[in-house]
Amino acid sequence: MSVEPIVIILLTYNRTEYALRTIAAARARLRYPDLSWYVADGGSTDEHKAAIKAALEGAPVIGAHSTEHDQTSYGRDANIAMDVAYQHTRLVFVLEDDWELGGELDLRPFADMLLNVEDEGMVRLGYLQEGMAGETWGWGGHLYWKLKRDSPSAYVFTGHPSLRHVRFREAYGAYPPGLRPGETELAMAWQFREGAGPGIVFPVELGSYGPFGHIGAIQSYT
Repeated sequence: MSVEPIVIILLTYNRTEYALRTIAAARARLRYPDLSWYVADGGSTDEHKAAIKAALEGAPVIGAHSTEHDQTSYGRDANIAMDVAYQHTRLVFVLEDDWELGGELDLRPFADMLLNVEDEGMVRLGYLQEGMAGETWGWGGHLYWKLKRDSPSAYVFTGHPSLRHVRFREAYGAYPPGLRPGETELAMAWQFREGAGPGIVFPVELGSYGPFGHIGAIQSYT
């Protein structure tokens, strides 16, 4: 039985030690029948690119790009990657290069939900920031926290690890260009807050810290 493919978009720039941990954990612990990768590189060194290529050896890679570096290329690189990935599938998994998966994670329940529930567009899988407001909702034997657009926290949308359906991008648009990473995240969060499209949910069973640990102490795009 065929399944909808998931393309993992790896957003990376020069944090080689973190990126290798991120890739190794995802390859070892993410569970799904059809996973492939796209590498969105923000203009890293040749050494970093070679290390990433070696870490993904044997994994299906649908494409990669490396752009000229500047501090505002985060949104641009994410948009390029999504433009390619969404030609292959309706589901992308966004993974920045400093998030390490701590244990096995089966993406099938979340993929099934997004493919069958048009009111939802994104499953958050990083930690929940303080001040998140929402309500519980169940689907397919799993309990979710449906995040409210007007949560006190500004980061209802986040660049944390997440599984997204193409309907989310169609509703809220591409990442705004020309902003630093944190500014890009806040701009997207505002677009979600002011919009009326598909929602964002968080799996209750994973706990408020989520399955991914944030390992980065070095800022991206510096």
